[in-house]
Amino acid sequence: MTNPATARRLLQLALAVAAWLICFTLLASLGSWAGFALAGTTLAALSLRFDPTLPALLRPSLPKVATGLLLGAAMVALTHAAFAVVTVGLPEIKTATRGLYALLSNRGFSPVAQAAFVVVVATCEEILFRGALAETGRGTGQGGLHDLLTRRGLGRVFALAACYAAATLTLGSVLLVVCAFLCGMAWGGLRVATRSLVSPIVAHVVWDLGIFLAWPLV
Repeated sequence: MTNPATARRLLQLALAVAAWLICFTLLASLGSWAGFALAGTTLAALSLRFDPTLPALLRPSLPKVATGLLLGAAMVALTHAAFAVVTVGLPEIKTATRGLYALLSNRGFSPVAQAAFVVVVATCEEILFRGALAETGRGTGQGGLHDLLTRRGLGRVFALAACYAAATLTLGSVLLVVCAFLCGMAWGGLRVATRSLVSPIVAHVVWDLGIFLAWPLV
C-alpha cells in the first residue's frame, strides 16, 4: 500500500507533468514563459506547504552552492563540446537546434527579465521534478553518493528524468526531449548524491543561463 508521503509526491509529479504539457502547448503559440512561471510557482508553493521534507532540502550551504556551480559550468562546456562533435557527422542537428531556440524564445522581454524567468522556472522545475525523489538510503548509514549508486537510486533518477522529458512532448521537438532526459539524469543524480535541492537548482540555473542567454549553441 502506498504511504501518504509517496502518494503526495506522485500527485505532485503528475500535476507538474500535466502543467508542463499545457505550458509547452501555450509556448508554441504565445512565445512566452509566463505560463511556466505562474504554474511553477503555484505548484512549488503547494508542494512546500504540504511536503514537510522540502524546506530542509532547500537549506543552502557553501559546498552545495559550489557543487552546483561547478556542475552547471561543466554541463555548459560539455554541451558545447558535444554539439561541436555531433554536428560534424549530423549537420541537421544545427537546423533542429535553431528551430528549438525559436520555439523556446521568450519574446518581448529584456535579457534581465529573461534571466529572471530562467531562475524562477528552473527553481520550480527542481522542486517539482527532483523534489519527488525521496531519500533512497535512509537508515542505511551511507552517504548520498552510495544511495545514487544503488539500483533503487539509479532507477528513481531514471524514472524521474523520463517523466521530466515526457513533460516536454507537446512542444514537438525530439531534440528537447533528449536534452531534458539527459539533463534530468544529471540533476536527479546530483539531487540524490547531495541529498539536497540546492546543488541541482544552482546547476540548472547556470546551464540554462549559459546555453540560452550567455553562450547559445547557435
